[in-house]
Amino acid sequence: MKQHDETRREYMTLAMELKRMFSEGAKDKETMMILEMLREGISKETIAKCARVSVEYVVELGKMNHLL
Repeated sequence: MKQHDETRREYMTLAMELKRMFSEGAKDKETMMILEMLREGISKETIAKCARVSVEYVVELGKMNHLL
Protein backbone atom coordinates (compact mmCIF):
# COMPACT_ATOMS: atom_id res chain seq x y z
CA MET A 1 0.00 0.00 0.00
CA LYS A 2 2.90 2.36 0.69
CA GLN A 3 3.97 2.05 -2.93
CA HIS A 4 0.64 3.24 -4.33
CA ASP A 5 0.08 6.88 -3.41
CA GLU A 6 -3.58 6.98 -4.43
CA THR A 7 -4.49 3.82 -2.48
CA ARG A 8 -2.54 5.08 0.52
CA ARG A 9 -4.30 8.44 0.37
CA GLU A 10 -7.74 6.75 0.15
CA TYR A 11 -6.88 4.50 3.12
CA MET A 12 -5.77 7.45 5.24
CA THR A 13 -8.91 9.40 4.32
CA LEU A 14 -11.07 6.44 5.33
CA ALA A 15 -9.15 6.01 8.59
CA MET A 16 -9.60 9.69 9.45
CA GLU A 17 -13.32 9.55 8.65
CA LEU A 18 -13.81 6.47 10.84
CA LYS A 19 -11.97 8.17 13.69
CA ARG A 20 -14.18 11.27 13.35
CA MET A 21 -17.35 9.16 13.28
CA PHE A 22 -16.28 7.24 16.38
CA SER A 23 -15.48 10.47 18.18
CA GLU A 24 -18.87 11.97 17.29
CA GLY A 25 -20.64 8.78 18.37
CA ALA A 26 -18.93 8.86 21.75
CA LYS A 27 -19.84 12.52 22.15
CA ASP A 28 -23.48 11.76 21.29
CA LYS A 29 -23.59 9.04 23.96
CA GLU A 30 -22.06 11.40 26.50
CA THR A 31 -24.63 14.07 25.65
CA MET A 32 -27.52 11.62 25.94
CA MET A 33 -26.23 10.42 29.31
CA ILE A 34 -25.97 13.97 30.64
CA LEU A 35 -29.46 14.85 29.42
CA GLU A 36 -30.95 11.72 30.99
CA MET A 37 -29.26 12.48 34.29
CA LEU A 38 -30.71 16.00 34.19
CA ARG A 39 -34.17 14.54 33.54
CA GLU A 40 -33.71 12.29 36.57
CA GLY A 41 -32.99 15.32 38.74
CA ILE A 42 -29.34 14.53 39.46
CA SER A 43 -27.36 17.59 40.51
CA LYS A 44 -25.34 19.45 37.91
CA GLU A 45 -22.21 19.05 40.02
CA THR A 46 -22.62 15.27 40.24
CA ILE A 47 -23.27 15.00 36.51
CA ALA A 48 -20.19 17.09 35.72
CA LYS A 49 -18.05 14.93 37.99
CA CYS A 50 -19.34 11.65 36.52
CA ALA A 51 -19.09 12.82 32.89
CA ARG A 52 -15.77 14.60 33.50
CA VAL A 53 -17.03 17.86 32.06
CA SER A 54 -17.51 21.31 33.54
CA VAL A 55 -20.64 22.32 35.41
CA GLU A 56 -20.96 25.16 32.90
CA TYR A 57 -21.12 22.60 30.07
CA VAL A 58 -23.88 20.66 31.86
CA VAL A 59 -25.84 23.88 32.44
CA GLU A 60 -25.47 24.99 28.81
CA LEU A 61 -26.54 21.58 27.55
CA GLY A 62 -29.49 21.59 29.91
CA LYS A 63 -30.57 25.05 28.76
CA MET A 64 -30.25 24.13 25.09
CA ASN A 65 -32.55 21.16 25.67
CA HIS A 66 -35.03 23.07 27.85
CA LEU A 67 -34.21 21.06 30.97
CA LEU A 68 -32.88 23.99 33.02
